[in-house]
Amino acid sequence: MEIVEVTRGVWWNVPTLFKIMVYLLAIVSAYLIYKGIKERYRLWKRGKVEERKPDIGTAIREVLTHSRILSEKKPGLMHALIFFGFFVLFIGTLIVAVDADTPLHIYHGKFYLIVSFLLEIAGLVLIVGLIIALRRRYVEKPERLKPETSDDYVVLWLLLSVAVTGFIVEGVRISAQGFPSFEKVSFVGYALGKIFNFLGLGGSKTHKFFWFIHAILSFGFISYIAYSRKLMHIIVTPWNIAYRDPRPYGVVDRIPDIEEQESFGLVRIEDLTWKQLMDLDACMGCGRCQDACPAYSTGKPLTPKGIIRKLRDHMEERFISGRSEEECGPYEHIEDEVIWSCTTCAACMEKCPARIEHIDKIVEMRRYLTLMEGRIPEEMALALRNMENNFNPWGVGFASRADWARDMGVSTMSEKGEAEYLLWVGCAGSFDDRYKKVIKCLVEILRASGVDFAILGVEEKCCGDSARRLGNEYLFEMFAMENVEVLKNYNVKKIITACPHGYHVLKNEYPQYGWSGEVYHHTEFILNLIKNGKIKLKKGIGYKTVYHDSCYLGRHNGIYNEPREILREIVPAAKYLELPRNRENGFCCGAGGGRMWLEERIGKRINIERSEEVASTGAELIVTACPFCLTMFEDGIKVIGKEEAILRKDIAEIVREAMEN
Repeated sequence: MEIVEVTRGVWWNVPTLFKIMVYLLAIVSAYLIYKGIKERYRLWKRGKVEERKPDIGTAIREVLTHSRILSEKKPGLMHALIFFGFFVLFIGTLIVAVDADTPLHIYHGKFYLIVSFLLEIAGLVLIVGLIIALRRRYVEKPERLKPETSDDYVVLWLLLSVAVTGFIVEGVRISAQGFPSFEKVSFVGYALGKIFNFLGLGGSKTHKFFWFIHAILSFGFISYIAYSRKLMHIIVTPWNIAYRDPRPYGVVDRIPDIEEQESFGLVRIEDLTWKQLMDLDACMGCGRCQDACPAYSTGKPLTPKGIIRKLRDHMEERFISGRSEEECGPYEHIEDEVIWSCTTCAACMEKCPARIEHIDKIVEMRRYLTLMEGRIPEEMALALRNMENNFNPWGVGFASRADWARDMGVSTMSEKGEAEYLLWVGCAGSFDDRYKKVIKCLVEILRASGVDFAILGVEEKCCGDSARRLGNEYLFEMFAMENVEVLKNYNVKKIITACPHGYHVLKNEYPQYGWSGEVYHHTEFILNLIKNGKIKLKKGIGYKTVYHDSCYLGRHNGIYNEPREILREIVPAAKYLELPRNRENGFCCGAGGGRMWLEERIGKRINIERSEEVASTGAELIVTACPFCLTMFEDGIKVIGKEEAILRKDIAEIVREAMEN
């Protein structure tokens, strides 16, 4: 018998009534999915307007390559098996439907054999992935998957039943057809057919029964997609990736017409934008953000996944259940300490396969607590007051901002008139005694290389990073507008800064206020000087050295290689070490997001956790490229009793020591 005569799809020997019922199931499933998606879309549209342009290419690439999901091997492989198994089976089902119900009879001959074999592999791959997932749920039970819901289990068992009954239907069909030799390509179905034949269950009645059960389960699964929190990400995540913010992580948007606003931050769930609301439905609950979060890892109540899910609960209570804002404000679900625990390190965003943006929501909540309620930690109030009165969080008189430069004869812009580069000293370089040494080393490096630069001196104010991340947008806007006015006054086009927080704000957020130019972190600039032969280095640092990635330099702005390239010019390869958590997977020092000025009263201090990790490598020198990081290590290394064993230095100090005199 010819293959084409035997294999006319799954419709073989199926009564017309069954076919009609399947068509009805397909129509009902399509309608339910449409209705479910429309309902979620209606919820998102309740948010504020936000302009986003979709990047469809990136979304397709990330979905099909699983590039972010596979960054963790075991769970990534599990998801890939389920995804690609289901995807190939879905395509195969479409081919069968086209062959059976259209004039395009393509499912025969060699094409039939190839597709049948691929579908067999896909079915096995899907089942293996589901077994791994069930084992994680029932046996391994990782903390990050909690809290669990019945939905988590229903999805896995339902999909497994679809896969298994698919093989059963195939096996019974092959048995009823008399085991044609070409069906051996469907090796699982062929083997099952032998079993059913042995049991006397290989007839057409058995085939019809299992075929109908398989159809009900399949369309039930499809219909469930738009109503399952777990499965919703199948639809939402690709679009969430497409509409992701193309800017660096953690860029905070300006409040438009701030003087005319009646409220600030997340007062009502409607205060989030449509994209921020879509984020809430994109969460698949994988918990990768939670594992990466330094606050959660050190015993704080913050879990990024928890924030997203609680906001989603609130969205549904408001928009679906109809509870009033007075009955269920967002802060009924999220305690203040959760909001203040975030360091805005972006580890959660780096790990999230769905490209959910956590930081902007936390900043919105901080804006509400700071500007609307005044519910802020006591020490934070002091730091903000210092910024207001003296334009720096230390509270040192602003008139002394350039005192460090007097004995070095560093020119200010007002004295010089113009310079090719502005050295943005920052508050730490101006007022912190430890970091003044770093800035002085940087000045000596710039002078030795013949760079034309100047500073602003007392005309420079705090860049405002901490104020903005702590929610005081009024204060940040004041700093930004005044600093931008000064930059424009001196026609500044190029800036060098040693502070990643200042770098991030100047480069990525000051354009909101009318200034944009070239901004260089000192690691970028120093490496260019080395490559261009402007400065000469002598090798031979004898210490076992590790480099700590600043979150705002690394994850936020992608500067990972430059500091390491500099160190390779100085530190012998045998002496250079890497921390276990480095680059994209680096662990925060604990000072970002304004946490530099807040006490850690819950759990273990983040800088202690990181300092212990440094000590575990056997390092004798920890190198940083951020004033906050250096401060946190100065403190952390002392606390763990390694003050004499582990030196703490900025990369500018290392370069200055290695320069030929």
